[in-house]
Amino acid sequence: MIPRVIPIPARPGRSPLLDSGAMDKAFETAFAQPVAILLSLAMGGVLILVLFRSALVPETRFTGWVRSVTGRNGRYGFGLLIVLWSIAMAVLASLGLSANEVGGPALIGLFLGFFIFMGFIWAVIGE
Repeated sequence: MIPRVIPIPARPGRSPLLDSGAMDKAFETAFAQPVAILLSLAMGGVLILVLFRSALVPETRFTGWVRSVTGRNGRYGFGLLIVLWSIAMAVLASLGLSANEVGGPALIGLFLGFFIFMGFIWAVIGE
């Protein structure tokens, strides 16, 4: 036995393909704030540009900033950043803020700490 498909009547003057209810609201909300949608498109374009530029790095093996980061001074620079990051996270923890207030800065600090530590490892091993 094949189940029957009951068509849903469309609103008057609208195509049944465009009459999806929830999708209409999300689509209209996206275009209700044109600055936000243009900014998000620009940020996406910048992300694609950064990824494209990083894909070309293997062609040029070493650049000037890579030598400065992986040299002897890079180790000390990233070591100083680790100490400063530790102090900043300790100050953030000692403020006694609620979880809702400290959550955003702590997450950003967590990501920042990850990249600082990865840079330190790169500076030590890269030489």
